[in-house]
Amino acid sequence: MSLKVEVDASALERWASELSARGLKNAIRRAVDQSARAARKIAVPIIAKDIGVSAARIKAAVPKVKATTATSLSASWTIGKLRVGIMNVSGAKVSRYGGLTASTHRLTGGGSATLHIGKAFLVKTGGGERYVAYRKGSARSPIKGVYAEHPATAMRQPNAAARKTWQREADSQLGIRLPREIQRQFYSERLSAATFDASD
Repeated sequence: MSLKVEVDASALERWASELSARGLKNAIRRAVDQSARAARKIAVPIIAKDIGVSAARIKAAVPKVKATTATSLSASWTIGKLRVGIMNVSGAKVSRYGGLTASTHRLTGGGSATLHIGKAFLVKTGGGERYVAYRKGSARSPIKGVYAEHPATAMRQPNAAARKTWQREADSQLGIRLPREIQRQFYSERLSAATFDASD
């Protein structure tokens, strides 16, 4: 799952007439990169809460933002899939007679927000790890593991809590940071700050 923060260059025509082309591009890049990083910082804990684990548990699936480049004013953030055993979710439990009781998709909602599998049981691997499994059908049917929501899933759904948080924060941050970086560039090019009007 990949998300982007982009800027509408059509709104920057007046500033382009006042700043050097390179200076304007650098200001935009700084603002977009900062906004994407700030949005990621807010979104990661939301993803973790939605799944029901700590942010440290999903670290491998939420890498740093890929910054803008000289040829692209778009910063992107790619959220990966990560198999998280359901027993890593806070509050998950398995009993001999009650099966599995757990919850994931906690903020977004859905069928797994309250998860109960009556025939689930714990399986121990040769390495000493444990995971929850169940069988569909007869006792000879192969077992299937039970896992929590993928971090990518927590961002993919249009109504996902983390996705909405990311987009709202990215838009808000860009609206604040872009005028600030444009003004900073004006000063660095020794132009009068009076020529800059953030309301335009």
